[in-house]
Order: sequence, then structure tokens, then C-alpha cells
Amino acid sequence: MSLEAEIATTLTSGIASLQPILDRYGLWALFVACMAEGFGIPLPGQTLLIACALLAATGKMDIVVVLIVAWTATQLGDIIGYLIGRYGLKGLLKRASKHRERLDKAEAAFARWGIGLLVVARFLDGLRQTSNIAAGALQMPWLRFLTGTILGTSLWVGAFGFGAYTLKEDFQRITDVIEPLRPYVLAFSAVLILAFIWFLVRRKSAGQHA
Repeated sequence: MSLEAEIATTLTSGIASLQPILDRYGLWALFVACMAEGFGIPLPGQTLLIACALLAATGKMDIVVVLIVAWTATQLGDIIGYLIGRYGLKGLLKRASKHRERLDKAEAAFARWGIGLLVVARFLDGLRQTSNIAAGALQMPWLRFLTGTILGTSLWVGAFGFGAYTLKEDFQRITDVIEPLRPYVLAFSAVLILAFIWFLVRRKSAGQHA
């Protein structure tokens, strides 16, 4: 299959109706989608990143510009999501007084392990759109959040942007194999993360009552 066909396949995978928007707005579409995902809006930022990277492989876009736009937009969106959680949802969590002890433990767990959680969440649909808001709502320290989101964003943009640009047709073949497994990987990863947080909370609770 030609590279042009691979690009068409990528664009029609979940975002066929958005292809005219990419044709018209180009990197602005990538910027808006990547940014919006950071604060809870489920736009196809990842697929647009792959599509733009494949277009760059044909010389129709500059891969350096694509990576910079995706990275900058993602970082901006993540910070907005964090601020929404920290200042927009803080009051709601405070009013949940009957769950105060559990929230305190969740905050402590996120403060300690949040960097790793943010990196993993960046690669998973659903968690990618909500993890920053959760980090803010659970009062994750700013510097630790920034560390986690910079690391996660850099790995994500590198994998789906530079990876698609470098591997070209092979990248699409890999994603074609992985795509049917995505719902199962997402569910399994979510269960693992929740189980890990539950384990940390239980361990801290046991230590307090010892």
C-alpha cells in the first residue's frame, strides 16, 4: 500500500469527518485537538498527530513544526486541565466531607506516584483526557505535575509524531494490529491503576492504625 493510501487510512480511522478540517486548517486543527484533550474534551489529537507526521514524511509538512505544535498544545492543555481541577473542583471535593479521609489518602498517593500515573495516562484514551483534571483536583504538587506532564508529553509526541514520521508505512501497519486491542488494553490499564491506588491507600491506612 502506498504512503498516500496509508495517510488516507489513518485519516479515516475515527476522524473521517474531520479530514476537511485538517485540509483547511492544517496545524491549527492539530493544535486545538491536542490542547483540548488536556482538559477533558475527547478530540482526536493522537490520530491527527499521526496524520500530520505522515504528511510530513511526504514533504507536505515540516516534521519539526508538527512536533513543536503538538508538544506546545499538549502542554498548554494539560496545564489548563490541572488548573480546572485544582481551582474548579477543589470546592466540590471539600464539600464531600464524609469521604475526607479517603480523599486525603488519594491526594497523598497521587502526590507520591502521580508522575508515573500521568506518563501512563498520556498513552490511554479516556485517562489522557481526565488525568490532568484529577491531578489538580487531588492537589498534586505543581512541580511534580509539571515533571509528569512534560515527561509524558515528550514520550507521547515522540512515539506518535516522530515514530510515525520515521517508520512511515510500517507505523500504520503496527497501529492496525494494535487498534483492535485498544479497548482491552485501556480497561486492563485502568484496572491496574485503580488497584495500585487502592493498594497504596490501604497500605497507608494500615500503617496509621498500626
